[in-house]
Amino acid sequence: MTISDWKRAVYALLVLPGYLGGAKVQRGLTRRWLGHESGSRPRFVAALGPSAVAFLLALLLFYLVGRIATYGLFWTGSDPEGTWGGPTLAGAWIVHFLIAAGMAIPIFLALRPLTRLQSRLLGSSPVRTH
Repeated sequence: MTISDWKRAVYALLVLPGYLGGAKVQRGLTRRWLGHESGSRPRFVAALGPSAVAFLLALLLFYLVGRIATYGLFWTGSDPEGTWGGPTLAGAWIVHFLIAAGMAIPIFLALRPLTRLQSRLLGSSPVRTH
C-alpha cells in the first residue's frame, strides 16, 4: 500500500462524481491524482463502467479505513463482550484491523488496472519524464 495506491483510491472515489463536471474536471482529476496528461479523444460512455466499479471499491475501502480508525469510540457498556477479538478494545482493534487489511489489499490491487483503464478511456496518458 503505497502513496500511489491511495492516490488511485482517491481518484476512483472522485472520478464518478466528476462526470457531472465534464471533460475539464475529468482531465483535472486525472492530472492531479494519477499524474497523467490528456492525449487522445476521451470516451466517456465506455469509461462509465470501470468508473462505477472503481467508485464502489474505493467507497468500500474508505469505509473500512474509517470504521477501523473509529472502532471503539462509540461503544456502549455491553458492546465489548460480543466483538471479535474482545473483551478488550485492543484485541478487537487488532482482529478488525487484520480483517480490514485482508480486504483492503485486494481492493488496492483491483484499483490499479481499473484506474489505468479509466485513464486510458478518458484520453489520458502517463507523463513521460526524461
